[in-house]
Amino acid sequence: MSFSKKSKTVCLLTAVFVFLTIFSTGFIQTAKTEAPVALRIGWSVEPDSLSPFISYTQTGAEIFYLIYDSLVKFDENLNPVGDLAETWDLSEDQLTWTFKLREGVKWHDGEPFTSEDVKLTYEYMLESGLGMYCDFVTGIESIECPDELTVVIKTEKPKANMLMNPAPIIPMHIWKDVSVDELETWPNDNPIGTGPFKFVEFKQGEYIKLAANDDYFLGRPKIDEVIFILYANKDTMVQSLKVGELDVALNINPNQVEPLKEEDNISVISADALGFTELAFNCWTDPASKGNKLLLDKRVRQSFEWAIDKQQLLEVAYAGQGSPGTTLVPPDGFWHYEPTADELRDYNVDKAKELLESAGYTDKDGDGIREDSEGNKLSFVLLLRADNAEEVKLGQMIAGMVKEAGIELKTETVDDGILMDKIADGDFDMFIWGWGADIDPSTILGIMASDQIGNLNDCCYSNPEYDQLLEEQATIMDENERQKVVWEMQKIIYEDAPYVILFYDNSLQAVRTDKWTGWKQIPENGPYFFNLTNYNYLNLEPVEPVAAQQTAAEKGGAISPIIIIIIIIVVIAIIVSQIKKKKKG
Repeated sequence: MSFSKKSKTVCLLTAVFVFLTIFSTGFIQTAKTEAPVALRIGWSVEPDSLSPFISYTQTGAEIFYLIYDSLVKFDENLNPVGDLAETWDLSEDQLTWTFKLREGVKWHDGEPFTSEDVKLTYEYMLESGLGMYCDFVTGIESIECPDELTVVIKTEKPKANMLMNPAPIIPMHIWKDVSVDELETWPNDNPIGTGPFKFVEFKQGEYIKLAANDDYFLGRPKIDEVIFILYANKDTMVQSLKVGELDVALNINPNQVEPLKEEDNISVISADALGFTELAFNCWTDPASKGNKLLLDKRVRQSFEWAIDKQQLLEVAYAGQGSPGTTLVPPDGFWHYEPTADELRDYNVDKAKELLESAGYTDKDGDGIREDSEGNKLSFVLLLRADNAEEVKLGQMIAGMVKEAGIELKTETVDDGILMDKIADGDFDMFIWGWGADIDPSTILGIMASDQIGNLNDCCYSNPEYDQLLEEQATIMDENERQKVVWEMQKIIYEDAPYVILFYDNSLQAVRTDKWTGWKQIPENGPYFFNLTNYNYLNLEPVEPVAAQQTAAEKGGAISPIIIIIIIIVVIAIIVSQIKKKKKG
């Protein structure tokens, strides 16, 4: 069989077309296999809301640190530094703050950020009193915007925590259409911020996905995506970390710490955390309260603390990860007050019995449960979160301990939503839960304010003297003078015992060191995440500069682009040679 010169030319051109099609397809397939660099984080509690006016959880706050920015943020040493505000000045009378904002900052939808966004954010928080950030704006008298990059905030009195405010700034062009009355229910399902990551998707019960903000004013993060994956079972979460399906496991079980330390390429920390776990009592004096009225007697509440062996609780339920608690502000800081030996209610069942006996609570019928003078028994219901095995164990142990003092405690497990509803309705005797604090003491002290009943004040405690001191401390600019008032407030709460602070939590986190580098505890001995900053999200770098997934080239499914170019040049040269031969012929 023979071919004409024309046929040979056609064949060669066809070969080039096929060749280019095959190799360009292979090259495209190679590019497609380079997946985004994703930081995959496992946690056991998802945010209660994506709205800063509705969310009260630490997981919600963690998401806000990534999507939004605030005027001022904390650096890796937890000192205030500029965020959306570049500089600020305080007037001589300490009543006027002037913030100069960064130029060129844009919202995730491309709209420019201006001073009006700050004004609307703070005014909504002031008017609504909603959310975990509302305490940071108390005392603000007015907010003015002389130009697009200047915010002037005037306060009624000096405001000590102005630079400690992590409240996320929201976009006016979106939120202006939401009235103050609607803030409590508006879900903010597609949050738009100025932060380092953009919201992508929240599939409730499964995951939250965020993507890097290419236009972030401090530079694009090295992480393409952050994916928070919800796990109902922490053992499953830890197993996912072991096999490399996760990069981070947050709030792991205490009994998982030591086994994980034996694993290669995994770092485990038991870090100091600004938080505590408490036993809370219903202190609501309103007739609408459905709690047991015997708990309104502070001597009954105090007897619980005498009867509870906190160290044993820690050892058995939390594998010793933490320290016994006392007062409202967590330790290892300037603001913490530690009770003196005379003030301290350390474990002593005999002291609990003596206190109850002197208060008139005796066992009249010999059933082991004390009664008051009218025959009402010291019998209470303790609500426990069903999905928290440690807290369920705590409840069972506490019930056994206080029984020795003549108190009956019945435990009941409920899901988080039901517990929150019962707290809101005052339909409880006692519960176990926890709080995370901030650097400034006003937030954690503020949860006991009378005006926070129905909001942050979950035990419905009220004390006018305490309320007055709360307002006073927030106006004292001298830290040493302010500390005296903060300490006095902690003494009051410790004496009145609306909470028994069971222990100060350690933050238990595990991370993969073979996939990411740059892990930093914040502050020193603190956690990697849930540390009031977004530092690690911005500074982590993948160990491999390319996504961990194997490319098609590595699998032999593609050829280097350089080789493709060389082959194409050779083929073209052959075609040109054939054409020249044809002309000569």
